[in-house]
Amino acid sequence: MFLMESWSGPERGTAPYVRASVLPGALADLAGPGVDMVVWARVVPPAWHETLEACALPAGRVVLCGTLDEVTLALRRPDMRRRYPTFLIEDVEQTAALVAALAVCATLTVVLGDPAAWAEAGPLPPGRLRALCCYGAGTVDWVSGRAGGCDLVSSISPYALAFVPAWGAAHVAWRFGQLGARAVAVEIVAG
Repeated sequence: MFLMESWSGPERGTAPYVRASVLPGALADLAGPGVDMVVWARVVPPAWHETLEACALPAGRVVLCGTLDEVTLALRRPDMRRRYPTFLIEDVEQTAALVAALAVCATLTVVLGDPAAWAEAGPLPPGRLRALCCYGAGTVDWVSGRAGGCDLVSSISPYALAFVPAWGAAHVAWRFGQLGARAVAVEIVAG
């Protein structure tokens, strides 16, 4: 099993405590105390990469709010299927269901779109649990500490899922990074 941990110390300031793994069992760490972010560095099919490279992606972002059923129905609308590849819509549906279950929460806000759109609009308000993912040529970047008066920034790989619980002790400062033109960012907040 591959597992990586990052935790704060005097030399890193108030850095968040992060656990990352390629195994989905790492999500069980969300139930434990003291974890500020859990990263599931999943391996996705090559077809996901190929599909995103070949399709035209829309600018801006889409915001969906409601119960899990309402959000799922909205994701399945024909206009959403025309905007984004089928694998991406299905993965967002499954991730939204996972977030709702892990947070034991009936209401969700799902935002997906161009990673650059978050710079203007900003992140969603806090909730019980936040999931972040960047598909394609993008990353989720987070402040992993401070050195010499500057923030140290770490990134998770494309397609990895980052889960940030509200019950974590440290604030996780994050942003979406764009490595190329073909990227879709997703932010899901429960509660």
